[in-house]
Amino acid sequence: MSQSNRLTDDENATMRILWDRGGASVSELAMATRQPAEATLAVLHGLRRKGAVERQQAGRDIVYRPRLNAETARTHTLGRLLCGDAPRGDNPLGIVVLRESDIDPQDWADLQEEIAQRNKA
Repeated sequence: MSQSNRLTDDENATMRILWDRGGASVSELAMATRQPAEATLAVLHGLRRKGAVERQQAGRDIVYRPRLNAETARTHTLGRLLCGDAPRGDNPLGIVVLRESDIDPQDWADLQEEIAQRNKA
């Protein structure tokens, strides 16, 4: 997940609800997050733009379902914490932890690409 696609705290909170429930309407999410519906819609708009959720018609309601799975999101967050946010260069401990973990090969490739792009800057 590129830097522009990183999830905010509000987006992460919303995604956790969607992962737990498998999907939810705006009103359900607003109640669960204790935010106004307008704020919830703004969060969902950002998640849709990032490709993390999809919108589906369910009878008279619109239901939002996660497209990004929880494991991938955790992997990206872990990678940023251990490697990606280190200034100019890799964090060797983070690389060892990630190489020894059950990381998806595509996630590993994406993370390495993000680190390489950051190091060029």
